[in-house]
Amino acid sequence: MFPEPIIIFGIPIRLFGIVAALSLICGYLLYLKENKRLNISLKIGPNVALAVLLPSFIAARLLFIIVNWQIYAADPMMILRFWEGGLVLFGGILGGLFGGYLYCLKTKQSFSRLCDPVALAIALGLPLSRLGCFIVGCCYGRPTDLPWGITFHNVYALAKPLHTPLHPAQLYAFFIGIIIFLSLFIYRKRKTFNGEILLLYLIMISLMRMGLEWVRADSNLISFIITFVVLVTSGVLYYRHKFKRRSYSMNKSTIGLVILVIAVALSSACVIATTPSTTRGFDIKQSEVSKIVKGQTTEQEIIGMFGNPSKYRNTAQGKEFFYEYAKAGGDVYVLNIATSGGTVQKTLLVFFNKKGVVTNYVYKKS
Repeated sequence: MFPEPIIIFGIPIRLFGIVAALSLICGYLLYLKENKRLNISLKIGPNVALAVLLPSFIAARLLFIIVNWQIYAADPMMILRFWEGGLVLFGGILGGLFGGYLYCLKTKQSFSRLCDPVALAIALGLPLSRLGCFIVGCCYGRPTDLPWGITFHNVYALAKPLHTPLHPAQLYAFFIGIIIFLSLFIYRKRKTFNGEILLLYLIMISLMRMGLEWVRADSNLISFIITFVVLVTSGVLYYRHKFKRRSYSMNKSTIGLVILVIAVALSSACVIATTPSTTRGFDIKQSEVSKIVKGQTTEQEIIGMFGNPSKYRNTAQGKEFFYEYAKAGGDVYVLNIATSGGTVQKTLLVFFNKKGVVTNYVYKKS
């Protein structure tokens, strides 16, 4: 595992980005191969890829921001720092569906005919990208006592907490995803209608994600609701096409699916924004801050006390770790602003020299 980023032009680039790029290339090559097999013009390949990938990225990022709005409300500029991570799987899938639908609508092509090669490409690329997640420690699992638990020690790993065995949720997703891909790849020549591979993939990936929700550390209500809605809607559409043989437009059904899930996502986000309390990051306790000794406390000891930093950066003098914590109390809250009960916010900035020893720190509480 190599979670430490490479600094290029002042921007930290994680190895996950390289793995993600390779997974996109593999998926795209498979997509072109399927187009050739289905006698679909290869000339539209780049256009379809752009029409799918750009909305997919935007939607995946947007849904992550909605789910974690308490964090971005405190620092809106973080929204633009996409290289630090923060994407939601189903946001990407739904955004890609929507972009592909608009492309087909504009070019007057059959969405149901074009969507299966794209679904197969996603089914291959997504599990490969999970290897990148495993490398940097994102999408990590809950603590476990099982013998195959994975422990992250590197300070730059995104997994929390460090030095604790966690479910290898990323590897679960990789192996199950490869099984899903192989199943669809074998079945693709026996499909009975255009769009069947897409619907089967949505059903399978939803079942997988619902299972992983029990072991992933970042599991939340909105993810479960979206996954459930995608599963049910895809299942109903598949049943209508496969067994009822009704004349029903895949174009209309797909756009309906996208609108329905987006509506559920937004309504669920509003529910989450008004929960009784909101906590971000590790608590910063005065008793632990008092243990910091300038010139003695090490980087590893800071990580042991406060977990991974919310932000970090390398400087000419050494490293800087920034921690933040917020907790709202009371009855009703909107975007982490308490309308009753007050809000507690704590921040800690720690400076290290090149040897990883604390040179100074600043602690604030309000």
